[in-house]
Order: sequence, then structure tokens, then C-alpha cells
Amino acid sequence: MPRLTSEQKKQYDELGYVLLKGLFTPTDLQPLIYEYEGEVDRIARDYHADGLTNSLYADEGFETRFMRIVEDSEQAYDEMVGSKFLGPEVFKLLSHTKFLDIVEGIVGPEVHCQGRHRLRPKLPNFGVADFRWHEDTDFAAKRVTYVQQQYGLDRTASEAGGRFMSRIVAAPKMPEPNFWVPLVPVDEENGCLHVLPGGHLHTPPYEEQWEPNTYVPELDDLEPLVVPMEVGDALLMHQHVPHVSPPNLTNAVRWSIDIRYQDGRRPVKSVREPGFLARSKERPQDVVPDYEGYREIRDAVAEFRATSGIRF
Repeated sequence: MPRLTSEQKKQYDELGYVLLKGLFTPTDLQPLIYEYEGEVDRIARDYHADGLTNSLYADEGFETRFMRIVEDSEQAYDEMVGSKFLGPEVFKLLSHTKFLDIVEGIVGPEVHCQGRHRLRPKLPNFGVADFRWHEDTDFAAKRVTYVQQQYGLDRTASEAGGRFMSRIVAAPKMPEPNFWVPLVPVDEENGCLHVLPGGHLHTPPYEEQWEPNTYVPELDDLEPLVVPMEVGDALLMHQHVPHVSPPNLTNAVRWSIDIRYQDGRRPVKSVREPGFLARSKERPQDVVPDYEGYREIRDAVAEFRATSGIRF
């Protein structure tokens, strides 16, 4: 897959987004959907065995089964949202060459996949799944710690580079391209994204939740753009472009996943959710080539948090 064309790169720089129609085929993403269906099935069986749901809802499909489970037991929502679930097909998408080729043209040859990828099961009439206007870099990692990127953790390490991440005292300013990928067709009715083209060029509001035209006068003349998408499309977004996900007004789940990348030579934002080096010319030996390698990183972080007494 080639990098962005000159026209697409210009649009990304000036408007903050590029809609990549047909980056994948629906068939390409089907194994990932099957993997998520398997996790929903596990949740259904566990919750039903614990008496938390009225049924296994085994006759429901991908777009409705998880919704039925959450209707019975709202706590099930937390089982799927965010980056909690990691499987081989998820890793394949995170490390897909189509994404890495595009990202390399933005951040350079050292590509780090951030651990803050997010699965978004947007349920109907479920306010916690709705987002108002925001941009994706309005927080800072304030606690100082060291994390060994590939092989576990060592809080006594003195290295500030190489396999050890630099001290994290604030979110660094750097390119962080984000891909938003729907796993079902999305439109205005079920909560597709709206973006504010050009909004990334102006001072971010740095408010947890905000509305266009409220905090930044430069946004006054910008017009929101509705972005309907099909399965196989991907929306590339600048980390500062304002966007919103309106309520899902249908009777089915709007499934999507978003993935963030950065320059692998720069400090990472989140050590609590570790990412991995996905491509490197300087340190090819440190590239994580498979699901098992990334699983080990995440397990090491989880164990360290559980046993060290250090909160981060």
C-alpha cells in the first residue's frame, strides 16, 4: 500500500482528516469481527452462568447480541469497550502494513502503535457511549515512571532511551495519526463521526467536553462534516481535529475501532496501556512481530501494576 498521495497529505495537513474509501475489503475485516463475536459469546456465557442475564441470546447477530446482554447487565459494557480485549486478529489490524505505510509518511520510519486503541460498541440509548465535540490529545500523563518497551518492567532502570521509555511527565507534542475503522456500515442514524475540517490548526480548547464556537473563536467559520462510511473504509484523523459521535438512534450496535500511532523515538503518552514498536529501521530487533509478543508486554504491565504498589 503506498503512502498518502500528495493531494491526500495536503488534505491531512490542511483539513486534519482523510477518508480512505475501501482501504480494506469487508472480507479482510471478517476474521476480526469473528474474533469479537467470540469474545461476546464468552461474556454471554459467563454472565448467564452467574445469573446476570436472562438468556445467552445466541440467536442474535453481531449487531444486536452485545446490546441484549448490556440491557440485562449494564456492567457487561465495560468488558468490551476500550483496549481490554486483545486477540491475534486485533494485533493484525494494529500492525497492518496498510496503516504502517501511511503512518510512516507522517511520523517517519520509527512507528510506535500506541496502546490506547479503542473498541467502540456504541449502543442505542446508552449515554456513556456518546461523545460530544472533542479532540484526542487533551490530557497529560503526569506520573513519572520507567517502562521497558519490549521485555517487561524495571523501575530501577536509569536508561532514558533505547528499550526504556523516557520519563513521562507530560504528553509530548508530536504527530499522532489516528485511524477510525467501522466494523458495520455507519451513517447519521447510528452515530457516524462528524469532523470539523481545519479545526486542528487552531488553539485546542483543552476542555474535557466542549462545543465548537464556545472556546476558540477561530472555529466560528468552520462547518462540521458528516462522514458516513462502509465496512472497509478508514478515516485518518489528525490528533487535534475536533470530532463528535452523536447518539445511536437505531436498534443495533455501531461497532468501530480506533488506533493511534506515533514516532517510535518519542516518549509515549500512556504506560498504563502499553503499545509496541511496529516498524523500525534503527531498531528492527525490537519490533514486536506477533500477537504473543504484544500479549507478553501487556501482561507484564498488568502484573507490575498489581504487585509493585506503584500507581500509574
